[in-house]
Amino acid sequence: MMQRIWILAAPLLLVTGCSAERAEPVDKDAIAQAVKTDVQSIVDAFNARDADAALAVNAPDTRVMSHGQPNMGFEENLATVRQYVSDPAVHLQVADEEVDVADAGDMAVYTATYDWEFTDPETGDVANEQGNWVMVFRRQEDGSLKIYREVISDIPAS
Repeated sequence: MMQRIWILAAPLLLVTGCSAERAEPVDKDAIAQAVKTDVQSIVDAFNARDADAALAVNAPDTRVMSHGQPNMGFEENLATVRQYVSDPAVHLQVADEEVDVADAGDMAVYTATYDWEFTDPETGDVANEQGNWVMVFRRQEDGSLKIYREVISDIPAS
C-alpha cells in the first residue's frame, strides 16, 4: 500500500519541484537608496523651479492628497506644482527620511518631514510650512519604481 502512495505522489512532487522558480533576492537597501535618490531629484528640481522634472518620478496613475484639497491626478498635480515653482521665494527641504521596501521589492513607502518656504499670497511675506510627506512607490511595467500615491500634510505651527 505504501508503495502505491509513493508511486502516485512522486509525479506530483516532481511537477511541483520543477515549476517552482526561485526568485532573485531583493536588495532592499539598494531600492531604499534609489528611492531616496529619486526624492532628492524631486527636491532639487522643485528648488530649481522645474515642475516637469519634479514630477518625472510620478506614475501616470498617481494620486496626490495634499492639504485637504481634492485628490489630484498627474495633470492636476503638474498644474499645481507649476504654480508653486513660479514663486521666487519657493524652497523645499526634507529630513528624517525613512524607506520601507516590500519583501518582493515591488513597492516602497517613503516618509519624511518637510520644510517649505513660499510667498504668502495674503501678506506677500515669505512664509514657512512644515509637515509630513508620504510617498508610495510602485514597480511599473518597465521595471522602474514610480510614485503611485502621495500624501502631503502640514502640521500646525507651534
